[in-house]
Parts: sequence; C-alpha cells; structure tokens
Amino acid sequence: MLKFALRIVIIATIGYGVATQLVNLSFGYLLDSVSADLSYRAVRGQIYALHKDLDPVAPEARAAYILDELLPHYGLTLTLLPDSHVTLTPDEQQQLDRTGLIMRDDYNTYLTRLPGEPVQWLDVRLPLEPAMERWITWSAWAALSLVLAVILLLGWALPIWRDLDALRKATLRMGQGDMSVRVRLSRISGIRHVGESFNHMAERIAALIDNQRSLTNAVSHELRTPLARLSFEVDMLGHDQYLPRRGQILQDMRTDISELEAMVAELLVYARLERPADDAVRLETVDVCDWLGEALALVAHQADARGIQCHVRPGYPAHVELHPRYMSRALLNLVQNAVRYASQRVEIELKATAAGYELLVDDDGGGIAEADRERVFEPFIRLDESRDRGTGGAGLGLAIVKRVAANHGGTIEILDSPLGGARFVLRWPRAASSTCLDGL
Repeated sequence: MLKFALRIVIIATIGYGVATQLVNLSFGYLLDSVSADLSYRAVRGQIYALHKDLDPVAPEARAAYILDELLPHYGLTLTLLPDSHVTLTPDEQQQLDRTGLIMRDDYNTYLTRLPGEPVQWLDVRLPLEPAMERWITWSAWAALSLVLAVILLLGWALPIWRDLDALRKATLRMGQGDMSVRVRLSRISGIRHVGESFNHMAERIAALIDNQRSLTNAVSHELRTPLARLSFEVDMLGHDQYLPRRGQILQDMRTDISELEAMVAELLVYARLERPADDAVRLETVDVCDWLGEALALVAHQADARGIQCHVRPGYPAHVELHPRYMSRALLNLVQNAVRYASQRVEIELKATAAGYELLVDDDGGGIAEADRERVFEPFIRLDESRDRGTGGAGLGLAIVKRVAANHGGTIEILDSPLGGARFVLRWPRAASSTCLDGL
C-alpha cells in the first residue's frame, strides 16, 4: 500500500508540475502579442522621460549624468552600451522601427537608441524579483501540488486500490477452487467494468467446470453399460453351452461396439460445440429442399421400421443461411427424437418470420411434461431411464441441438404439438431468402 501511495503522489506531483509549465508556455505563446503590447504601454512613458533627459546630453557625459542625476530618482537599472555590443535580430529591427525600443528577457529588459556620435544604447532593466519571493512562490506551488496529490490519493487512488485488492483476493480464492466467488464493486467505482468482466468470467468458468464434471460422471456411467454387456458377451463365447448362439452373440457385440462408436462421435460433436472453432459458426447459404431431403433420407430406415410417416409441410423458404454440418446434425437429432417417440406421424415445418427462421418438428407421441422440458436439453438426460437397445440414443442428441442453436445465435424450446405430442421449435436469426411452395 505504501509503495502504491508513493507512486501516486510522485506521479501526481510530476504531472502537476509538467502541466503547469505546459500551461504557462501555451499561454505565453498564445498571448505573446498581448503581453508585448501591455509591456510597451507600461514603460513607454518612462522611456520617453529618459529620452527627454538624455538626448540633450553629449554622449561622453551621459554616463556621469545617469549616475548623478537619474539613478537616485529611478528604481530601474540604467546602463549605457556601445553600438558594437548590441546585435539586433530581424524581428527586433522591426520592433525598433515600429515602437522605438527593443524588449528582451520576457519583457524585463528594454533597449533604446540614443542620438549622437558615437551611437549609444540605453539598457533599461526592471527590478529583479527578490530571491525570498521566488522561494516563497516555489514553496507555495510545491505545497499546492502536495495537497492536490493527497486529495487525489484519498479521493481516487485509495478506492481504486481497495477495488483492486478485492479483485486480487477473489482471484486467489478462485485459484484455490472456490468457483462461487464474485466481486461486488460500487456503481461509481472506476473499475466497475473490470469487476463485471471478472464476474462474467467466473460464471463462465464455473459453468464449464460444472458441465465438464457432470459430463465426465455421465460419460463414465454411460460407457459402463455397453462395456458391461461386451464383457458378459465375451464370457459367453468362452462357454461351450453358448456355441449354438455364437452368431447372435457376435451380432450383439457388434451392436454394442456401434453404440460405443456413436456415443464417442456424439461426445466429440458436443465437445466441439462447447467451445466452437472459428468455422463452427460460419454460415453458408443452402438449398432447403436438398437440406430437408437429406435429413429425411437418413431417418427413413428408422421411420419405416416403426411405421412412422414423416412429412414436410410446404411453404418453406428456398434458401437459408446456416452452418450445414451442425444445423444438419441438429435437424437429424430432432427428427430422430420425434420418430423414436411418435405413434404414427411426424411433421416438419420451416418458415420465415419477421425475426428470423423457425424450424418446427411435431410428433403425435405422448408429449413431454412441462416440468421436464428444460431437463431434456441437459447432457445424458433421458426421460426413459432404461438402458436396453430398444430405446436407443445416448442422451446427447437434444443437448447438441441446444448447442447448435446457441452457436447460431438462436434458441430451442418445447411446446405442445397440434398432433398431440411434443413440438420442438428451433429459431435462429433471419437471413435473406425467397419462398418455395413445393413440399417433399
């Protein structure tokens, strides 16, 4: 704290001194003509009186005349100079021609030419400022600088130091593992925006750590089920009594391996969306007919196996701007989810609104209770908690959809469907498009 305060005092004092000199120099430069005019009017009467006294005196007698007759009555320093001791600059020559005298030394010295031969100059100097007065002036400036430095220290530096110390302590606590720490600064604090940025960072880090912790726990739990099945199936292959079922066991093992591969693939996609690269949000213009058609083609086998009819409502735009890879994954996950829980029918609709675009996926299944509509977007959350192969999925599909929506600057929500089941509504900002009235 002492070092901080000393730095502030020294910097404030130096800054104040430099600022004062700059102000003096600036005013001196800007007001030089005004100062010259005032100085000329202040001394011209005395110069006129000196000329009146000295002009009639012969050049060789002027020194004695000044010493005996003038100096006792003048508070000025009067000196005679030969012409060889006075060298004029072009500006001084113009000044002499204009006013009849030359002003030097910040208007403390005045030169005027006296008539006669040899040419003489009268050097008139104003009384010098007393040394004591100069010391008093500098002491007053130093005291004023110190007072201003103390005021600055108490009014600005101490609150800033206090807030910085609060940030330092919060950072140390966070480094020790306390993710709940937050900084509370006054609204008038000079570094309030730094505190807000710290809190935003802390919230983001805490959310990431919580998400990674829950994701790690969920992954270990999810991987345990297919691995346990594989272990059991490997043991079955080692017993002669299961030789007749060898083909079915191998097929089950292949299915478990495929499940593991699908889970790992979804984990990689989710991890990329958690912290997207630069190209993760780069939008491209795609043909809506082809985009929707590819999604339906990928889910057609699953729909046929369950006897589900998938239909795209007409009236969708001809083109939209999106990230083809990730938005296609989101669409596929939504349609697969609808097909998994639908009874007979799934309908897809894409429409343009004033705010952007809406992708709606409806099914006629059992729907989703309002209390569960936020939970289903969390990783590894499945309302059907069974782990058999019939339910399918790793519980990451809708979590990926939510990440894709966020990376597009959009949202995802669940409503009641007119078909009787659930309606998933994916929205993202509007892009230029036209309307295509042909359905699939």
